[in-house]
Amino acid sequence: MKSLQFSVPADTNKSIRIQEDIMPNFYPYFHRHTETQIMWILKGHGTLAIEQNLFTFEPGDIFYLGANQSHVFKGDFKENEKQKVHAISIFFDPDKKISAFFDLPEFEELKNFIKHSKVGFQVASKLKSSVGESMAALQKTQGVEQIIDFIKILNHLMQNRHLHIPLSSEKNLPNHISDNDQRIIDAQTYIKKNFTQHKLSLDTIAKEACMTPQAFCRSFKKHTRITYIQYLNELRVQRACRLLTSSSRYSISSVAFNSGFNSLTNFNRVFKSIMKYSPKEYLKHYKEATFDRE
Repeated sequence: MKSLQFSVPADTNKSIRIQEDIMPNFYPYFHRHTETQIMWILKGHGTLAIEQNLFTFEPGDIFYLGANQSHVFKGDFKENEKQKVHAISIFFDPDKKISAFFDLPEFEELKNFIKHSKVGFQVASKLKSSVGESMAALQKTQGVEQIIDFIKILNHLMQNRHLHIPLSSEKNLPNHISDNDQRIIDAQTYIKKNFTQHKLSLDTIAKEACMTPQAFCRSFKKHTRITYIQYLNELRVQRACRLLTSSSRYSISSVAFNSGFNSLTNFNRVFKSIMKYSPKEYLKHYKEATFDRE
């Protein structure tokens, strides 16, 4: 079966991405991504197809999926059963932002564990409860504390590696990336370089991908699970957060302009939809959280 090259939504401010999904069903395409994924199933059951292997899964199961392992989670619901899945995933690339940790001498064993876990594994039953609780707690932490807690999860998995169930006997990396996959990857790169430009339009991005706007929108959503405008807005809001908190010399209107928004009204609306606070409220909460009371 052909495997789709999937792009995990970017989070330029973090070394790991924690994603919680509550929806009617799992992502339906047989796909792969360059990030390693640890996925905890809270609700939903069915079959995991990973490379040439099949595994059943149920609530509580945790899977460690290696980079570029082709896979799909297929829900198996009874006729009268309400379809709903709930999962928490950690995505990380040990060769990118977080790689400096694994290059430390003290992390050599952990680095080797990750290297030899590219075939993926299902977390041992006796560890599911403790690892799941740690993943849930990880969502509530930030910054250094979050990275430390993440390393503790990896270390816990490493210390019990002899208990896990391998998902594949060998690692079969894709021989090539299709033209369509490469177009979406190139489009994402283009958006990252130009997202602050006010005149960046769908037509311009689609043209860069050598696709019609309609075909580009369909393909982008299929590859990333979000629309191109959601992707663009998240990049712009991330930049706005950095500008708001980096210096008092930026007014909210200048932050909006320098983040790619051409309307203060639109900036306020988009910012609140993503951050759950207006820019003023966000800055107030940020200052309260970081204020030195000594």
